[in-house]
Amino acid sequence: MPSPLMADNRLYLLNAATMSCLEPATGKAIWSHSLSGQHLASPVSAEGRIYLFNSTGGSSVIAQGDTFSVLATNRLDSGCYASPAIVGQSLIVRTTSHLYRIGK
Repeated sequence: MPSPLMADNRLYLLNAATMSCLEPATGKAIWSHSLSGQHLASPVSAEGRIYLFNSTGGSSVIAQGDTFSVLATNRLDSGCYASPAIVGQSLIVRTTSHLYRIGK
């Protein structure tokens, strides 16, 4: 199960295929959106973006905030079950067959 993510006074919840944004003080839903693929890795946040990886190799970058907005989608060689890590300006992603360092 993915861990919840708290960023910029918003609580983001990810269950297998749905991402939701909540107001943490009240629990009021701000938005909820279906995603493709099964997501088991926890979402991570950096520089106003949320990074999501699914179990079939798909990845998405969504904007933090009160409106759901996909900024980018990408494809990895295999699926991701482990939560990514942020190290400096890089994102470390372990899939079932590779270890990626994604950065500038």
